[in-house]
Order: sequence, then C-alpha cells, then structure tokens
Amino acid sequence: MTDAWLPLVDQGVAVLLQIAVLAAFILLKNLKSRLESYYTAHTSTQERQLLAQFGREAFAFAETVYRDYDGPAKMNEAIKYLLDAGTKYGMKDIPLTEARAVIESAWLDDKRKQTSAS
Repeated sequence: MTDAWLPLVDQGVAVLLQIAVLAAFILLKNLKSRLESYYTAHTSTQERQLLAQFGREAFAFAETVYRDYDGPAKMNEAIKYLLDAGTKYGMKDIPLTEARAVIESAWLDDKRKQTSAS
C-alpha cells in the first residue's frame, strides 16, 4: 500500500518544486525591472549634474581662453570643450541642444551674479 503512494508523493514534490522555481523567476524578473528603473533614474540624475558642471567649466573656459572672440565663436568653443569632456567621462552622444542649454544656463548664472554684485 505504501508503494502506491510513493509515485504520487514524488509527482507532488516535483510539481511543488516547479511552482517554487517559477515563482522565484517571476520575483527575480520583478526585482530586476525595479532595479533597472531605479538605476536609470539615479544615473540620469548624476549625468544631469555632471553635464551642468561641464557646462560651467565650458563657459569659464571659453570666456577665459577665447576672450577676444565674438559670442557665437565662444559658444562653439564652449560646446567643443563640453563634448570633449563628456566623451572623456563616458557621456556619449550628448545632444547639441542640451550642450548649448547648459552653457547658456552657466552664462545666465554668471550674469545674475554680476548683476547682484553691482
């Protein structure tokens, strides 16, 4: 009589094990998607901060080194500096509109400081 129950117990254990493995895969997939979204959000915040820093550096570089150039020429040199710095630190494919925006932001911050100091 006990021999008749052994195959049923073996099948039951196998089914329970398959369900546990499937549940573990589902939980891992859910955890992976949550971690990816957190990583993406955190990385993009860090990249934005780094890009803003590069914009301030690029503005200062162009204002100092290319003092005698006109506005568009300074902007071109600042954008070159920002793109080179971004590439050096692993930020590839920075859109030109974003590069210009952070440099313009640095310029506006500088003008605000000059206005408040006057």
